[in-house]
Amino acid sequence: MIEEMDMKDYVKNHLGRENTILIDTREKQLYEFGTIPGAIHIPLDNIRQLYHLPHGQDIYVFCQAGELSREMVELLSDAGYHACNLAGGYREYLRTQMPEEAD
Repeated sequence: MIEEMDMKDYVKNHLGRENTILIDTREKQLYEFGTIPGAIHIPLDNIRQLYHLPHGQDIYVFCQAGELSREMVELLSDAGYHACNLAGGYREYLRTQMPEEAD
């Protein structure tokens, strides 16, 4: 089973926290256009980079909408890492950054 977290919860409670790793799995062009602060870029097709990550840290993974990152979380979990997919991906992150409308 893939562990998953709501992006809003991640931003509120985990963004910028020490001893965590945030991975952006999107293609290089999308990553260069914008990403979540502190994210490192490891696209799914460069899987070898994953196995150089330190154990013992929480790893949060996102893509554009949440599907590719699920694959990476599964690979990381199978390799003994504690990894979590961020539901909704970068699109959802952008929504969390929009000002809330006043009633």
